[in-house]
Formats: sequence, structure tokens, C-alpha cells
Amino acid sequence: MAEHMLLRMRYIGFEEFEEWLHTSVNSVLEEIAAKNGKSAVAIFPVNKPFIHKFNKDKEIKLPSDSSGRIAHSLKNIERDLPKHVELTPRLDSMRKRKVRNIIFVDDFVGTGDRFINSWESSVSSTIKSWCSFGWCKIWFLTFAAHQSGIKKILKNIHSLEMSRIRVNLSINKSFMLKNSGMESVLRKYGSVIGPENQVMGYGGLATPIVFQYGAPNNLPLIFWQGSAGNSRKRWRPLFPNRSISSEVYPLFNEDLAKIAMPEELWTSGHYQLALNFMDAVSGYGQEQHQLLLILTLLSKKRTIEEIKDLLVLPGNNFDALLRQLKISGVIDENATLTRFAHDIIARLGRKREKRVTIREEKFYFPSSFSGFRREA
Repeated sequence: MAEHMLLRMRYIGFEEFEEWLHTSVNSVLEEIAAKNGKSAVAIFPVNKPFIHKFNKDKEIKLPSDSSGRIAHSLKNIERDLPKHVELTPRLDSMRKRKVRNIIFVDDFVGTGDRFINSWESSVSSTIKSWCSFGWCKIWFLTFAAHQSGIKKILKNIHSLEMSRIRVNLSINKSFMLKNSGMESVLRKYGSVIGPENQVMGYGGLATPIVFQYGAPNNLPLIFWQGSAGNSRKRWRPLFPNRSISSEVYPLFNEDLAKIAMPEELWTSGHYQLALNFMDAVSGYGQEQHQLLLILTLLSKKRTIEEIKDLLVLPGNNFDALLRQLKISGVIDENATLTRFAHDIIARLGRKREKRVTIREEKFYFPSSFSGFRREA
């Protein structure tokens, strides 16, 4: 069960994150330019002392905080940004340049507390007043987010509107919390290494996402929290203290979901299809096995939201898969399976007969026997 959880989790590599960041920032800048022209824009990573007066603690950041990584990534793309866009400017600079749009960037939103606390403790009251009077607009970009965290942010930061939030990968509820077997494993072993209210990670979210530069604290405890004790009983997590060892880098480069596919098919009741998939696993590409899983889960009356949470895919990628299924004629506009889809599932789920090729018998005549040579 633990292995299946690890296979189904989403691993975000350096390259994927950098590509998303570059694309998302430029997309928002284009949207701002279309409405306001080349007006001044400020960009800040969340949870870094971003709007401040000069002080000796300027560069201090919290331990195990991903904002340092985000700031580094933003610095890399700063060279390609237009001159009217400034990264982490001071308050005086923002006032002088008459900044009208501020973009906050984060990698992940769990409970939403990080952004809320940063807004309350680090953002200048002057900036907040600009926003309250409507002189300045706030934008928020994040690679992944729990929907509950986004709702909490909107409730606490009134200057931010949903129309100016961009989430690449949205999570309604972790698949680990929807599976009773997985939840039991997490609670059984997590309670040994930490308090009961922390076994599902911070906020009880059981986040299924890990970044190559660090794991969020919303990840279930058994994956990152070690335990004290002798060498035999000590718990050794895969991501100790949320760090990512180079030994687990292959997790970020392989299609692990395909390995987990047979068990998903089996648990959904498609037993023969699961066996057939194992026999032909090499013939399925990443997109093919994703399409097949969506079809089989829809046939078991699983909702689109449930399937999306299980696949842990960015919204654009998941929507593209649904469009492909609609174009192929296997689901209708309401995501209901067509007769064609049922035929496909039935055909793939048929028991395959093993073909045995019998070679044609040929008579053998020895050339000699007991010393006597056979005449031609």
C-alpha cells in the first residue's frame, strides 16, 4: 500500500517547475500589458521579506523555506523581463515608478497560512492602502494548491480576487484521504513517529506532491519525519526533514503512474484488464495509460473531480485528455461513456488466449542402425 502511494504521488522536477514559472509570469505580464500598457509591475516570492526598509536582517529567510528557491528562479528569468518589470523592489522604488500591479509567486499552497502570514507581517501598510483604494492590483501565481487553501487566502486577503489567481495544479482532496486502506497505513505508522493530529502533515491535507528541491510539510508524516530509537526500530523516511537526496532523483524522471496502473485497474474491478495491462505495459505511452484509467474510472461512476485528484495532473493537461476522449467519441459533453467506450473496455478486458505454435512433425530416418547402413 505504501509503495502504491509513492507511485501515485506527483514529483515535480527542476525543469518542470522552471518552465511553469517562466511561462506563467510572462502570461500574466502579457495580460497586464493588454489592459494597462507598459505600466510598472513588481514581482515578489511569497514568504521572503519582500517590501521593507533596509535592515541587517534583509536576507534572512526561514529554514526549509522554498521561497529561496523561488527567488533564485525568478532571478534567472529577470534578464528576460521588460524594463518596466522589477523583481523585489523597495517601497521607495515602487512609489517612484508608480507600480500598479504586484505579482506574488509561490510554489505550493497547502492551508494558505504562509501567504496570509507573509501578507500580514511583511507587506507595508502603505502597499495595503494602495490596494484597498484600488490604486494597485494584486496577482498570485502558484504551481500547485489545495482549493481549501486558496479559499482561505481569499477570505483573509481582501485585495486579492479569484480572477487574478493562477493555479497550475489544483487539488480538491488528496487521493490518500479518499482511500481507507491508504489512510489506515498513514495513521498506523505515522502515530508512532508523531502526534495523531500531525500524521497527515500540516493541516491534515496529506499532500500528494513533492518538489525536487524539497517536500512540503503538508506531506504525510511517514514520508519525511524520522523517529528516535535504536537502529532496528528507528523510522527512516524517504525524504528526511523534507530534503531530497540525489538517490531519489529518478522519481522525478520516470512515469511511475504507469507502474501503479495495474493496481488501479484491479481495485476498480477491472481484474482481467489489469492482468492484460501487465502483459502489455511496454506498449502503453504516458498519455495512453492516462486515457485508459480515466475511461475505466468513469465506467465505475467516479466523478471528474475524483479522477483529477487521483491523477494529480495540471488542469490544462487533464482538460486536454478529456478533450481527446470527446473528440474520439468515447465520452459525451457530460463526460458520460458512449457505447463505443464500453466496447473498448470490454475488448481490452477479454481474457487473452495464449497461442501455442506447433511445428509440423518431420519423420526422421537414421542413416545407420546396429552397424548396418541404411540403403538409399
